[in-house]
Amino acid sequence: MSYHQTIYNLLRGYGLSEAGALGMIGNWECESGCEPYRVQGDYQASRAISKAYVNGIESGASDRYRFSNDQKGFGLAQWTYYSRKDMLWEVWKHSGKRIDDVGLQVDFAMRELQGEYSGLLSFLKTTEAIWDATDRICREYERPAVNNVQARYEAALRIRAELDLSGQPTVGQVKPEPESTTEEQKLETWPPRVIDEHCSGWAEVWLLQSLLKCRGYNVLVDGIWGQVLTDKVRQFQRENGLDADGVVGPMSWAKIMEV
Repeated sequence: MSYHQTIYNLLRGYGLSEAGALGMIGNWECESGCEPYRVQGDYQASRAISKAYVNGIESGASDRYRFSNDQKGFGLAQWTYYSRKDMLWEVWKHSGKRIDDVGLQVDFAMRELQGEYSGLLSFLKTTEAIWDATDRICREYERPAVNNVQARYEAALRIRAELDLSGQPTVGQVKPEPESTTEEQKLETWPPRVIDEHCSGWAEVWLLQSLLKCRGYNVLVDGIWGQVLTDKVRQFQRENGLDADGVVGPMSWAKIMEV
């Protein structure tokens, strides 16, 4: 089970036409897989980086300034620009919900559409053309570095086949059932690979940086292993009774992932 039906129903509840709602879902599928907890750069099946990112926000380890200015895409629309993430933070703090709540994020997107994108919103309430809706959302609202409208349109058509298109309003948030994890996926994601200063761009580096940041260490979450990260890893190891060799193996992973 995915968030697709929930998002579709919520968008229809806000008055979007069938085509308008599908155009939005097609865009969000290409942005985030329609996962409201997704953070840019997290390609692991376990979504460990995304979970660490959200937990850092919910626990207070990541403050408003850091969240708004980290230049990391987050959520359904992969909001990245600092003013949009800052407003998302503001809406979240007054909502009483989690920041990765799908209803909260759909509501936030609608607030944006009702404001700066009111012309687009009016169009999405009346259009019967999925392609046109997908195209305009991509160009006017999402504005990605590459306007891959065809991929977004194909995603919308693919998802349409799985939906109940009646658009009955969703009451409360519907939690998706956890997807089954194959043994192969488990081996890919846990335990993480042993990493050290010679590794950059790996998902495990993003995960390590996110977890250290959540624990209060001043590191940049960029997937690049530099001297600062080496120093922080060794500091963490010393403070937790581990060999301060700067190599993150099974013992270091287990310690840093302790709740």
